[in-house]
Formats: sequence, C-alpha cells, structure tokens
Amino acid sequence: MSDVPPVWKENRLVESFDVDVHGRLRAHVLFGFLLNAAWKHTSFTDHGYHDLSARNQMWVLSKFQLVIRRRARWGDQILIETWGKGTEKLYGLRDFTVSSAGGDRLASATSAWLILDQATRRPLRVDQVIFPRNPGRQELETDVRRLAPLSAPTEAGRFRAAYSDIDPNGHVTAMRYLAWMTDSHTREFLETMSPASMEISFLGEGALDDEVVVRMEKRDGRELCSVTRETDQKDLCRAEIRWALPEDPSG
Repeated sequence: MSDVPPVWKENRLVESFDVDVHGRLRAHVLFGFLLNAAWKHTSFTDHGYHDLSARNQMWVLSKFQLVIRRRARWGDQILIETWGKGTEKLYGLRDFTVSSAGGDRLASATSAWLILDQATRRPLRVDQVIFPRNPGRQELETDVRRLAPLSAPTEAGRFRAAYSDIDPNGHVTAMRYLAWMTDSHTREFLETMSPASMEISFLGEGALDDEVVVRMEKRDGRELCSVTRETDQKDLCRAEIRWALPEDPSG
C-alpha cells in the first residue's frame, strides 16, 4: 500500500475510434477513460477488482458528476489524474481531472462508490477500507444524493443490452447508459450542441438482453433523463445534463 501513489496519472491518446464524426471525444468514451483510471489505481491495493472478487465483493458506482470545459479531439494527448479523497456515509469518494498536453484543464469529475457483498447486495463499511487517498485535494464537491424521478417525461429512445454492453460483473457497463442517453437525440442536435456538464445516479443493474426505454424532460435549462427497464419499469439510472454551444465553432 505504501508504494501506491496517492494520485494516479496516465496519458491517453485520443484515437479515431474514440471520437464522433467531427473528431470530438465522445462523452461516454471520456467517462470510460476515467472509470478505467480508477480501476487501475485501486488494482494496486487489496481492494482492486480481483481481490474483491475473491472475497465475493465488488465496487459499484453510485453517482458521477462531470464538467466538460473543452472536448479533446482526435490525435490529442490528454493527461488523466484521479485520487480518492475520503468517505461519506457508506460511499468512497474519488475525483478526476483531464488536462491537455499544454496543461489546460479540459474536464473535472467526482464520483461516489459503494462496496457491495455480491451475495446479499448489501453495502459494506467503506470507511474501514484502506485505499489511496489524497484528502487535501478536491476538484469538485461530491453530492451523493440520488437524482429524483422524472415527473412528466416523453420517450426518446429504446435499446436492448447486447453482449458487448456487459462488464466483468455481468452488468451493463456504466458508460453504456450515457451512450444510450446520447444516442436518443437527433443527429442535428448532437452536431450543434455539446455536453457541458452531467450528473448521473446509478440505481440498478442492467443485464444481457434487457430492453430499456430512455425518457427525457426539460426543466429550467436542464435535460433530465432516465433509463428504465421495460420488464419491471425500474429506473436503472437517472441523469441531469446541461448542453451548450461549443466554444470552438468546429466542435
């Protein structure tokens, strides 16, 4: 544990398969970059994926907040930094930054995680877990509260969880929910607007072949979304997204 850096740093090259038709890094791909950095950091402790699996436990993402200042583009080198900053109730808190090769801040994020017993699905005491922490550093304030249900949504899209959407725990990957919500917009909207910030609550576990419905409503300049499983009408995730015109007219 003493050899684990308090801040994990890694460089990523934005590849052609990471970007949209305008060469901009897709939001759900950036989300995946950040989650992967978190997994790498914890893998150097006894609370990484393999160690937890051996104890029939697992990390579960409960809340994610992301602010995008500027989207990286195809061919850019970016620096991702992540660190644990402490605990709140049953949650382990982790922050992230994304910077350009020139040192400009591109994005900031924060997250709240639970450790669950795989058999009972009950959360464990995260404050008793030793994992890399840098409590003096905070990028964003973490709000662990769940987003409220939508009040008057309209259907925006339908999807089925495919084999390629499933993670090693047998559940739909967190980034797939964001991809579904993004893909529920028109091409015209996505080519004009860019995600400026988002807040996502993860509420359930989607599985292979689940049919889901994406619903949306507008409220006070925000877009509220839900991804709901058809069979039991359970919200698997809810999100609040703010869209904006990109500062760079080219995207």
